[in-house]
Amino acid sequence: MRLHHNSRVSQRAVVAAIAAGSLLLVSAMASATASTPSSARQSQNKLVLAALQDPGTLDVVKQNQTALVLWLPGNVYETLVTNKPDGTAGPGVAKTWTISKNQLVYTFNIRDEKFSSGAAITADDVVYSLKAMQNGPIGSYHAPFTQVASIVAKDSKTVVITLNKSSRAFFHGMGEMSGLIQPQASEATRATKPIGSGPYVLKEYVPNDHLTFEPNKTYWGAAPSIKEVTVKIMTDGNAALAALRAGEIDSFPVITIDLWERIGKQNFDKDFTLQNYPQGGEMLYTLFNMNKAPYNNPKVRHALAKMIDRKAYNVAYGAPAGSSDPTCGYGLQNTSWFAVESASTCYDAYDPARGAAELKAAGFAKTPLDYVSLTDVPDLSLPADLQIAQFTKAGATIKRNAISLAEYSKTIFGGRPQQFGVSIMSDPALFGPNFSCTDKSKAAWHTYCSKELTGLLVQADGAKSLSAYNDLMAKAAWVLQKDAYIVPILAKAGVGLWQPNLVGWKAPHIFVEQNFADLSWK
Repeated sequence: MRLHHNSRVSQRAVVAAIAAGSLLLVSAMASATASTPSSARQSQNKLVLAALQDPGTLDVVKQNQTALVLWLPGNVYETLVTNKPDGTAGPGVAKTWTISKNQLVYTFNIRDEKFSSGAAITADDVVYSLKAMQNGPIGSYHAPFTQVASIVAKDSKTVVITLNKSSRAFFHGMGEMSGLIQPQASEATRATKPIGSGPYVLKEYVPNDHLTFEPNKTYWGAAPSIKEVTVKIMTDGNAALAALRAGEIDSFPVITIDLWERIGKQNFDKDFTLQNYPQGGEMLYTLFNMNKAPYNNPKVRHALAKMIDRKAYNVAYGAPAGSSDPTCGYGLQNTSWFAVESASTCYDAYDPARGAAELKAAGFAKTPLDYVSLTDVPDLSLPADLQIAQFTKAGATIKRNAISLAEYSKTIFGGRPQQFGVSIMSDPALFGPNFSCTDKSKAAWHTYCSKELTGLLVQADGAKSLSAYNDLMAKAAWVLQKDAYIVPILAKAGVGLWQPNLVGWKAPHIFVEQNFADLSWK
């Protein structure tokens, strides 16, 4: 879920208001795309990007909101290794490594380089960094360490990590957020002054206004082309689009679904470079509380699943081409087990009449079903409106409980037990061990204590080949369908817009990061 501060008015009302107040002005600018501001920055090798939310803190160990992880990973921080698009790994903070034949012992040789503070990168810093993520509060960062038995510094430039069982998640995680490396000495100031070894340093952070980055003079690699990057915090997405049109910003890298319709209707996809990237995408799905009746009844879940018209969501959003695909399986477009919705790929294909009959037969057609929705996240309030209408039209009785993100976080994300019946959620499709559990009393809001699912995910993590891994993950994704505790709706790619003469953008390789060093003006 992309967490952004937005007002509580509907998407269409916002678009209408903006159109009424500023469409003539925007149209007058459109012919020249107000090129002067961007041209001035181009001559100085500077860049201004828009962000919809202030990060609040710069602590990557304790914070995983998009508002933070877009900018610091890959720019300020490097990972232990670098995950490549082909599934292999290249050097990161570790210049080389060896893996034992039984794939249980990893020996990493650390670069003879420095952090931006001027301090040498040591094995102790690497050990500290990995253990901070392993033991920190962000659950998704723990998953790569599930099979880790020990992390030790053999000497000042060598780190040895020993596993209990072979784990594909471990090595991949060393190129993701779990593998970010920082100096132990910066722990006390990490939330305000992050220190890393990446190509940029954070020069200034003014809360609720901007972040400014400049090149890291101690960086071991090639000096980046862009000499200053300002991330301007603009909580109104419509204003950010207008600023892009006016040349006041050079990119709007993460555009939320409440703005998709405007992209096509006002030709932003033709006047600017539109980037779609599954790596930065999210799954939109219906979520059932498996520990609460009647949602722990599979007949109820399957009946409601058949009432979901997935294609209607893309129509309602005005989804740009390539940005979103209806799917019944949990996985983004870049996973081998992804499949577009069809009768053959869906356990519960769209059939509202059958769904209504099944709900009635189960005895719950007249039972008010507790549907919790968010009031202040358009990415989720808009699809909740549509889903509730679909359920109601098909014959379900819905009792809506609309709450703020703060309350949602307390009662659902962090609640034990979680206080909801049905909800709708969107988040990065990090499908793996973090989805399973073995102790129902410790089940989190999206974990599922299924012996079958847990077994498949454990097997997949220890798979010796990529083909075996993909096969096991496909089977695990099918378990989610046949048990219907999470019912996927859409696989959404990341969507961003860039000035046409700003080139070099690459899809994220550390979660959703936007790597400034790849960019240049042509």
